[in-house]
Amino acid sequence: MSARAWAGWIALTLLVAALVHAGSLYALPYVVMNRTFSILGDRNMMHHMARADANSRKVVRPSPDLLYSACPYDLSKGPLEIRATIPHDTYWSVSTFDDDTNNWYVLDDRRTNRNKLDLVVQAPDSDHEVAATEHRLVVTSPSRHGLILIRTLINDEDRFDQIDRTRRLATCGAYVPSE
Repeated sequence: MSARAWAGWIALTLLVAALVHAGSLYALPYVVMNRTFSILGDRNMMHHMARADANSRKVVRPSPDLLYSACPYDLSKGPLEIRATIPHDTYWSVSTFDDDTNNWYVLDDRRTNRNKLDLVVQAPDSDHEVAATEHRLVVTSPSRHGLILIRTLINDEDRFDQIDRTRRLATCGAYVPSE
């Protein structure tokens, strides 16, 4: 094979590699989030998942020491409100992910002295911005669709039922302004 033919094959190989790389960079997050949304179910409602075991795959690489609650969100009809009890005797966190799987906001039990979470998530181009208050946190999502994930550590097997009951109090739904 001539040097020119080899150069052509190398150029073609590099082009295919670049296309596959760019395609995976842009398509993979879309595929991951759509799969997650289809597994979890309805948007704008909290889904409390069973304790992770060897067959669990609703959350990527789940830990059997954590309890997961997730809310896939769609902000096209307005802001979303997440409410939860924040336990301070075990690890607890809320994380938000945009539609490209980027983690854009995190709050954990160590960075707040609040006992209750009242978090409003609004769209990036919201017509009616919600104001933060002493009791309500407000964040703006970089995308209209995404995922809110609450994790609670099972730090004592004897307290599993109590920890599970507390985390199941978490809700998410349409934000309704109070009068």
